[in-house]
Amino acid sequence: MIKHFRRELAGVFAALPTPFGSTGEPAWGALDSVVDFGLERGLKGFCLGGATSEYPACSIDHRIEAFERVSRRTKGRAQLICAVGGEHAGQVQQLARAAARSGAIALLLPPPVFLPYAQDDLVDFMAQVSVDLPLPVLLYHIPQCTRDLGMANILRLIATVPNIIGLKDSSGDKKNLVTIGQAQTQTALAFMIGSDDMLVEAFEHGAVGAISGIASAWPELILALYEALRAGNSQQARALQTRLDEFILRTRELPSPWTVKLALQARGLDMGTLAWPMGSSLSQKARAFQDWFTGQITG
Repeated sequence: MIKHFRRELAGVFAALPTPFGSTGEPAWGALDSVVDFGLERGLKGFCLGGATSEYPACSIDHRIEAFERVSRRTKGRAQLICAVGGEHAGQVQQLARAAARSGAIALLLPPPVFLPYAQDDLVDFMAQVSVDLPLPVLLYHIPQCTRDLGMANILRLIATVPNIIGLKDSSGDKKNLVTIGQAQTQTALAFMIGSDDMLVEAFEHGAVGAISGIASAWPELILALYEALRAGNSQQARALQTRLDEFILRTRELPSPWTVKLALQARGLDMGTLAWPMGSSLSQKARAFQDWFTGQITG
């Protein structure tokens, strides 16, 4: 079976955070500002509704509104990938239809996050749901946040389900790069990397694009790294990866969506409230990170 995937999947897609108001509703004006910030700095792709968006904290209606709002805001200036994870197949289908109406080019589908389903059952779920979705599907491998579908099962689904065209790997497991690279010799698949500390290595192993939360806050760095890779300038790409790795190292003890929001806040954007209040220890770490990051972007 030969798979075909859209060339628009190549490149950098910034995973957008969800700014929240004090009662947990999305702060839509703040989201508009994040989109504008990215467009002004050269981003040509956005991913909506993934882990960086804290989608379990958002209602289905709010997630659909986010798809529609970002689509209107970008006005065709950027490609959209919409994540459609849910705890009910009907919710996934609602989100997928809304994504198609909003002009998305692909769907990002994670396994369920809550109940302890067996892996064989997860495989059945993903296969049966994907067949009926209106857009090509990228399986979302982020086992630290969802039930673990397993890399072998993911590759089997890509090889056997026509509507599943590839995956986003956010596992952080470097062994997967070799496994995915070997699978590409047998099956055409779109491989998107979601672990920012593995960008250079992932492209060396056949990644076509990156879905990066950090790209929302520091698009200049991620875009420069990608362009260096495209130009074959491995020395420059690795130097930029070193800068990116320092960012990641300084945020290890902060929840990753909060990291993106804190960085955007340091750049002058209103990011609303965090999902949970920070204690004194976490507050100190957040301030230290923002002080460091401010120096990076102004120095």
